[in-house]
Amino acid sequence: MKIGLIANQKAVGICESLDLVRDALLRLGADVLTPPAGEVFPENATDEILDAGDLIITLGGDGTIIHTAKRAARFNKPVLGINCGNLGFMAGLESDELEQLSALMDGRYEIENRMMLTIRVCSSNGDKAEFCALNEGVVSRGSLSPMVEFEVANERERILTYHADGGIVATPTGSTAYSLSAGGPIIDPAVRCLLLTPICAHSLHARSCIFGEDTRLYLRTKNPDNHEVFLTVDGEEGIRIKPDDTLQIERSDIFARLIIIKQAPFYQVLNRKLINRR
Repeated sequence: MKIGLIANQKAVGICESLDLVRDALLRLGADVLTPPAGEVFPENATDEILDAGDLIITLGGDGTIIHTAKRAARFNKPVLGINCGNLGFMAGLESDELEQLSALMDGRYEIENRMMLTIRVCSSNGDKAEFCALNEGVVSRGSLSPMVEFEVANERERILTYHADGGIVATPTGSTAYSLSAGGPIIDPAVRCLLLTPICAHSLHARSCIFGEDTRLYLRTKNPDNHEVFLTVDGEEGIRIKPDDTLQIERSDIFARLIIIKQAPFYQVLNRKLINRR
């Protein structure tokens, strides 16, 4: 079995964990594919490794796992995240559970498909920028800008208009991330839907809304040119939004594929990772 091994080598202490995982896989008889020496995340997540590997293991925190899972989704490759960060909600194993890697060689694991979003920024001159989100797309005001007026619609009707610091369109996976901090609901990742959560809305009626998986949302800002508004995707990509831009947000045609070795129920993990966290 060919296993691609990708790590956020900028993280503190990651090199030691990387060596331990590589040694464990070699003892199990795996053909381990790694980037050239000296390369660091994200440059080390090369297309060659993602294409050649039967599956991918990534070491780091949730940001590393999300980044790798999105890139691997283009090659239809499953990803096992090993938590070397603080929370590791997306991880399949902790860094002290490497003895369970034998399940990969024996086929004792399941693959969970996670819905993703396609986000397009469409300008009035026809230009388009396209992004893929596993957690969420966030539209927010600049640090010195006043509140933003948002208009949200689908293909049939205008849904609502509200003033706020921003808005989050999240997947069920992203419902336990920024959207949760902004007061949004927790959604089981087995459910396929789009979640809209306003950020600090100056309105009594602006609350989180859940839309069906086939919904295409259109989001526009109704503000003067001097207002700074930005789109941030999964906390790693960003672009400034102009007043005449329209955001189109819908379910992606591809899914992130996460390897599940430990059969821990979703809410058990939620309680351990989030609710009981101090």
